[in-house]
Amino acid sequence: MNDVFFNNVKIEKEIYYFLYIGEIKGYCLNEYLREALEKIKDRPVRYIAVVPDVWEEYYLDNLMVINPPATTLTRKLGKTVHVRIPGRKFAEIVSSDDAVRSTIHELLTCQEEVYIHMFQTFPEMSILQTPGVKLIGPEPGLSDRWNSKLYMYKKLQGLIPLPPFYICETKEKLLEVTKKLWYEWKEGVFVSLEYSAAGAFSLTAKSEEEMLEKLGTWKPPYLVTRFVPHKHDPTVLGVVANERDVFIGCVADQCMEQVNKFRGSTYPSVLPTDLQEELKEITRRVGKEMARTGYRGIFGCDYIIDDAGKAFFVEVNARKQGTTMEMCCTLESCLPLGCPNLLEIEFSAVTKSCYPEGCRELEENPVEIHWGTYNFKAEEDVRTARRLVRPQSERDMFRRLLKDPEKKSQHIVVEHVGKDVIVKKGSFVGRVISVGKDRKSMMASLEEGKSILKGTVEGVIQNERN
Repeated sequence: MNDVFFNNVKIEKEIYYFLYIGEIKGYCLNEYLREALEKIKDRPVRYIAVVPDVWEEYYLDNLMVINPPATTLTRKLGKTVHVRIPGRKFAEIVSSDDAVRSTIHELLTCQEEVYIHMFQTFPEMSILQTPGVKLIGPEPGLSDRWNSKLYMYKKLQGLIPLPPFYICETKEKLLEVTKKLWYEWKEGVFVSLEYSAAGAFSLTAKSEEEMLEKLGTWKPPYLVTRFVPHKHDPTVLGVVANERDVFIGCVADQCMEQVNKFRGSTYPSVLPTDLQEELKEITRRVGKEMARTGYRGIFGCDYIIDDAGKAFFVEVNARKQGTTMEMCCTLESCLPLGCPNLLEIEFSAVTKSCYPEGCRELEENPVEIHWGTYNFKAEEDVRTARRLVRPQSERDMFRRLLKDPEKKSQHIVVEHVGKDVIVKKGSFVGRVISVGKDRKSMMASLEEGKSILKGTVEGVIQNERN
């Protein structure tokens, strides 16, 4: 059975290609990498994207959509169904797919190597072992290690401000440790599985009963930290080049719901400048520690700021961040013409362990640009009732706003699944990006976009949970 849901890949012999493999939310970054590779290769460059995202229709060139669960359900129900595939599983599926392997083989007959660009690298990506295939990004084993909550907390202890924590290898140990903490940590505990992100597989609790109810069937090991009441959830993106050089991008504020569910970000951060500089320095420290283990490439660090203004580390994301594209647009908007873009910086870091020539970090917000994002993830199985107009590119939106003296803000809805699509629980319906010349205008535009995006959903599906 053919599990390729959609394929419009066409290879032209005179063009140099690289592959993007990952969720379509990272597709927009490829244009920055394409421009960087054209400078390096001195020839036309294009990219082929292999993604799991199922839409009603596609308007992107050289796209291959592989999603066996969605393909099976679409055939069974006679309706388009989108199911989100965990990154590890997708890496495994792609690595064994005949269409992907055939595409790589065809490219290797025309060019000396095939670069693979990923939003997050996984050890399950066995296709990277193919002769001639090279990865643009952190080595998968190192990425996997640094994404482990247990590893990062052990490794960074004493180096950066961590909340008090315990590692529990069994549920019995978890109960034993937390038994005394209910009295010591009045605000409660925060429990995470080893690999948790964006609110998945993490919980807050103020009693054993609440913890066990939320924990359900989650398997150990567990990371237990003191829950720190806070209002701010800043995030910092960086690029590890070597043990001395860690490029730091801008500081953004994450928008969280129900304490730990990530829904988007806003920039610039509302935090005081001195606190933002402290966060950058902590992130640089983390990056240098990652470099000592051999890590090269983009990473990010998430933090919380307690009510007294003290920063606490939450986690390393040894991968690209959800705000990577917005940070690319910010750097391009604010830095002098000719400065290498973020993807060129990562390429140089991964392939040469150094910065490219002309690399500069951003200082403050010279053009007064403000942006916000919102991710709409289905909390239950839903169906979309209408499609949206095809959006302009996010990069063009930034450019046009800055050139238009009359325009205060603008938003776009991207990666919308289309009309009459069943979106399974945990899958993305779409995203909103808003950009403005002041925070108030940007936030108003973001809310308008959120309303439009949410308005495409017809309602929760009660009887099609197959």
